Amino acid sequence: MERRVKHMETVCRETTRSIDGSSARTGFPPFLYVDDKHRLIMCSMPKVGCTNGKRLLYALTGNVDMKKFHNFGSDKQVFAYNRYLPRLSQFSPFGAKLRLETYLKVIVVRHPLERLVSAYRGKLEGKSSTITREAIYIAKGFETNPTPGMLTGKEGVSFQAFIDYLISLDPNKAYNPHWESYIRLCDPCQIHYDVIAKLEFQGTDLNMMLKLIGMDDKLTYRQGDFPASSSAVWKKYFTKISQSDIRKIWQHYELDARLFNFTLDWY
Repeated sequence: MERRVKHMETVCRETTRSIDGSSARTGFPPFLYVDDKHRLIMCSMPKVGCTNGKRLLYALTGNVDMKKFHNFGSDKQVFAYNRYLPRLSQFSPFGAKLRLETYLKVIVVRHPLERLVSAYRGKLEGKSSTITREAIYIAKGFETNPTPGMLTGKEGVSFQAFIDYLISLDPNKAYNPHWESYIRLCDPCQIHYDVIAKLEFQGTDLNMMLKLIGMDDKLTYRQGDFPASSSAVWKKYFTKISQSDIRKIWQHYELDARLFNFTLDWY
């Protein structure tokens, strides 16, 4: 963990970004959740195990039964409970500064391209498409031969069209949070994270976090199955994407990858 944190700080310095987490400012990302009881700040962002991460936060903050938090609620119910989690952006500048200086700060990450596949599978693939507005936009602008179902948001879009859409985005403007960069969602060069949990090691890493806040005798974070878009699955999606397009999409997430030591060695 120390190596991960030192690596992140080194990359931040090389990119001339601040790593001083003590300086509070306005406009904190909305995915920074605060547990005052256990002096914890966790960045739990979409498509990085955020549903289970929030279940854990609900248990810590006393909003669900600690013994049953693993099985708490559907995804919709977990999302609805967001209102019970304070966000760092809700505190005064003094309150935010105090918490950044004294609380344990945790971020959960995964390989950026794996996260894109997870977002596509969960939000834009086939009839399971749930982000209708973007799906219709992608179908109209990036599908070669869109079906009537695609054009009405009922059939989702192809992965190639999704990649073409991402390549077209202006990296200086905000994206949908499901494929937004870690830089914008969790601000790792402004907030000095003490724990960098990687999704493939989430059981080990988040149980270490529980030990650091003195809750390991009451709670255990299960490793569970590796995420649906595991290494074997998500790489298959990119086998039909040209190396040129992979390099283009990588430019959007290259700093995220450098910060957390993810590479393109696999292709």
